[in-house]
Order: sequence, then structure tokens, then C-alpha cells
Amino acid sequence: MEIRIVIEGADPQKEYMLVSDEPISFIEAMNQLGLSFYRPCGGIGKCLSCAIKFVYGMPPMTSFDERGLDFSEMRAGYRLGCKCVITRDCKILVPASLASEITSVLADEVAEDEDFDKENIGIAVDIGTTTLATAVIDMDTGKMLRQRNCTNSQIRFGADVMSRVKAAMEGHSDELMDCVRKDLMKLGEEILGENYLMHKVVFSGNTIMTHLLLGMVVDGFARYPFVPYTLDSVKFVKDRRNIFFMPAIGAFVGGDIVSGLYYLKDRGSFLLVDMGTNAELVLYDGKTYYCTSASAGPALEGANLKCGVASVRGAINHLSINNGKCTYTTIGGEAPIGLCGSGVIDLIHELRRNHLIDEGGLLVEEYAETGYPITENVVVSGEDIQQVLLAKSAIYSAITLLIKEAGIQVDDIDHLFVSGGLGATIGVWSAAGIGIFPKELLPKFEAVGNTSLRGAIKFVRDGNEEELQEIKDNAKVVILNEKPEFQELFFDNLKLS
Repeated sequence: MEIRIVIEGADPQKEYMLVSDEPISFIEAMNQLGLSFYRPCGGIGKCLSCAIKFVYGMPPMTSFDERGLDFSEMRAGYRLGCKCVITRDCKILVPASLASEITSVLADEVAEDEDFDKENIGIAVDIGTTTLATAVIDMDTGKMLRQRNCTNSQIRFGADVMSRVKAAMEGHSDELMDCVRKDLMKLGEEILGENYLMHKVVFSGNTIMTHLLLGMVVDGFARYPFVPYTLDSVKFVKDRRNIFFMPAIGAFVGGDIVSGLYYLKDRGSFLLVDMGTNAELVLYDGKTYYCTSASAGPALEGANLKCGVASVRGAINHLSINNGKCTYTTIGGEAPIGLCGSGVIDLIHELRRNHLIDEGGLLVEEYAETGYPITENVVVSGEDIQQVLLAKSAIYSAITLLIKEAGIQVDDIDHLFVSGGLGATIGVWSAAGIGIFPKELLPKFEAVGNTSLRGAIKFVRDGNEEELQEIKDNAKVVILNEKPEFQELFFDNLKLS
């Protein structure tokens, strides 16, 4: 049978064809064609947000299709891609939002030398759940020479780390490890050429990403009390290259956070918020690093929302509502395909500012059933808004609890550092306006980009393991679920001001 796949909105438009003698899942067809396919929940049929359209040759409807799609949509040829099995000739239209390369923010602007030819170089690597970021460092001068990012191809197993833990426990650990290794080999060849050499490689990443890349058992992350195989740094020599993996503080406060703290040392007291599916927070009072992880869910990254997309071209990243008119910008200036995280936060703030939702996030009667239309094809529903409120409450409540744990006041904090791709693009007034951050910290806000990569770059340059150990020794993990007051704070903070 012939399987034809077209990515909608791609420029130039191209049709991919695969021939298969046997029934094949849509996911496997995409893999064999070398195409990415974004499944926020890892294909377990939980998020119901990966609809594709069959022009012809549509398979029978499944119970997952019936849960996630209207009958009219199914009759028109729509199916959930993660559960779809192809059994005959067909043509499939795949939304660009599910197949595009996810964008990310570079740590620095680097003026690259086309005649790049260095012998004594080091590589810094941030193993992100969504994005892999690499930087080339001249070991003689400490100068960053080149940088490249790419989407972590593990994303086909799910957008969040727990989806990948589940996949590893189901026998896919080798595939998960190979995904990152192949991504890194591709990046290495792109930056340095096929016969590239390096003398030092420093990896930073959350504890699960590091375990998966090293081929370590991840079963301990599947249930409380969440026991990793190791929290120590890992170092070894391979092919005459010194390899170093950043140590972690806890199961969900990983080497990426340690790397970020290493980069931010000697900045006074601060609150560091790394925003993602698991928002990681550190409050440093000058002596102790109070660390925690808040399960914010994927809403702030655009996932699991009917109107949401990852940070791909065409994603609405900022918007405002004035005099009843909604204006917006998109990534790449392309036609809008949905809302990414920064756009979602702006929208909730603007809806509340214009009295289109109440303090509980409920839409006014005019939009209660249909949702609020941003464009003809991008509509935010009441359910989407509630998902965002859950995420924002988790982060704000965690901040409140860390301040209490440290025994200080908000005014005692010198800096609010927000890291990660969302941190670099977030509208801070919108974020404070909907209650993600305390408003008192607005004047102290600083977007610090990819602190995980920045810390790895710094370690390539100076390699001070004593400072890493000092961070670990002075860190205290605060487990939110063990604090009875967290639940009370969480429910109190669900409302908007």
C-alpha cells in the first residue's frame, strides 16, 4: 500500500510517500519517513490533541477518536495520530503544529567564523526535555565559537519526563538513549564537520534526561519516594575525551538546576524559576538553596490545550485585547496556528483585564459555550483557561512556600531570575498579572535564558568541582506534597485578582 503524507503549511509544500506491505501505525510511518510528530502525552491517548486528517483511506474510528473528536470531524476524515493504524492506500494531512521543529532561544548571539579550525575545544550540552542545546568553546581563550539547538527527538515518546520514564520501563530505554545520541552526533557534525574533534564535553540536564542518556535504570522515578540511581556527577574518559555530567540535588531538581546555580553564583539573594511542565524553583537567601519542583503540567508550554501548540513557527507568542479587538504576533511572522506558552499567559491576562473572564477564570456568557475566538481557527475554551490556572497556582504556591521555608520576606529577595525558553519570551507583566509571580518582584525580574547551558559553558572554561559540591552541600529540597499548607495555598491561588 502507498501512504502519502503532507505537512500542512510547510513551505515549500512537499508530499512524502512510504510503501508498506503490512499494516503500520501512523507514528511508525512518520518515523520511517524521518518526520517528527509531536505527541504531548507520549501516545497514551490522554491529551487527545494530535488530530490528523485523511483525504482518503481513513481507518475505522476508535474509542480514542470518539473521546477526542466530534462525530462530524471523524466523518470528515480526522483521526488521532497517536492511535491510528494504516491498513490501505491513503493520503494524510498533518498540521504543521504537530510536525514542526520546536524553536528555542540561543544563550548568546555568536559571531561565527566560517574558517573555524580549532584543535583545543570543549563542548557544553544542555539535555532539555524539549530541546538539545550545544555550544563550542575554545579552551585556550574561553570564547564561545558556535552554538546549535535542535528538538530532542525523544519527544515522540511524550512531551514530559514521566511519559519517557513510562516508555523506558516498557522496554524503550535503548531507543530513548539512541534518540539523544543521534541528535547530538548530528549537531556535532553540523557544528564541526564530519571529522570533528573535542577534548572536553560537559552535559547538564534534569535527572531523568541524564539517566536516560547514560542508560541508567529510571524505575525509581515512577513512584514516591522517587529514588534516582545516582545524584552524583558522572565523569569518565572515552576516545580521549573527558566527559562530565553535572550532579543533581534531587529526583526533580537536577543537573540543569545545579548548572544554573553554578552560573548564577555571587549574585546576591535570588529566586530562580525554570518554567516548564515541572517548574523547578530555587530560593537562595545567601546561605541555603531552598529547592523544589512544582507539577505545573504542560499548559504553560501550550500542550494539552485545544488552542495550544509548542513554540513552532506560526505559534501566537504575544497578544493584547483593546476595545474588543485582539491583536497578536506569531513566531516567524507566519499565519497563526495556535497559542504557545507566552501567548497563553498574555491571553489569560488580557481576558481578565477586559472583564471577559471572572476571578475563577469563567468566560462571560457570550463566549461560555463557544470559547473566545482569537482568530477563526484559534479559539480558547473554558477548559483551556482552567488548565492554565492550575499551572499558575502551582508555581505561585511553591514560591510562597519557599519564602516561608527560608523565613524571609519577598522584599529580601534581590533578583527574580526566570530561565528557559518561556522565561526568555514571557510577558512579565502578564505573568504577574495572573498570579504566577509576586508583583513585588516585578522590578527585580531578569530573563536569564538557558542557565543550564550557560552553567555548562562556565564549567567547560573553569571546571570548578568544589563549587558544584558547595551548591549541593548547601541545598535543601522542599517536597511540596509533604507540606499540608501547600494544598491550602494551591486552592487559594486558583483565582485571578
